[in-house]
Amino acid sequence: RARALLQQLPPQDCDVRPLFSGCRPLPGSLSPPDPVPPQERYCPGLAEDERRQLRAFSARRRREALGQGLACPVPGPHHGCPCRKCGRRLNKGDPGISASRLGDQFWHPSCFSCHLCQQQLVDLIYFQQDGRIYCGRHHAELFRPRCASCDQLIFMEQCIEAEGRRWHLEHFCCLECDEPLRGQRYVMRSGRPCCRSCFESLFAEPCQACGDPIGADSEEVTLQGLHWHNRAACFCCSVCRKPLRGQPLACRRGRL
Repeated sequence: RARALLQQLPPQDCDVRPLFSGCRPLPGSLSPPDPVPPQERYCPGLAEDERRQLRAFSARRRREALGQGLACPVPGPHHGCPCRKCGRRLNKGDPGISASRLGDQFWHPSCFSCHLCQQQLVDLIYFQQDGRIYCGRHHAELFRPRCASCDQLIFMEQCIEAEGRRWHLEHFCCLECDEPLRGQRYVMRSGRPCCRSCFESLFAEPCQACGDPIGADSEEVTLQGLHWHNRAACFCCSVCRKPLRGQPLACRRGRL
């Protein structure tokens, strides 16, 4: 439960302590309210201008979008009302969730979930935008990109975008050696960038024909879990040396 809440409400994004003032404490790492705003503790590397933007962004979200769902039995006047999400009726006395920012409506508890990730909203903390409810993480990402390395929102004017994700300029580094990759060639490995040197020494597959690693700049052919350079000298018949690119072939005991 604590892990789910930390995922939905990244403490580096937004200070939601006022909503927890009346809640029972969470187990594990979530402790009673801290006098230091979370942004100050979890984002120590921010420049002062970025810090100001984060504080303003957080305050605006609390003021305009943050709410706490109320779990209660459906009252008599709402007997038979449809669930806002699934449309199935809620009867008097059924467990329901209401959200004051979204009007006089009810949800099934299992339907009160983030519009994007579909996770149920732990402790019913929600953010609303255009009539939809979001967890804190995905609501923030409607407005600011999130760094794939440090998980903080990006307030800098410039960032790096690769493979549909974004990074702070200084965080776009090789996953193995931490070499900065800005302006450099790289290979994506498990969703993280890797410099060519590390990729070729640690992850490149050996060619079945010549034994050399198949580098980041080389084309490869894969068959039955084996790998070849996509060139005539390697991907060819092991008997007559005829190039096999685009030709019918058979593979027996690793030989073409």
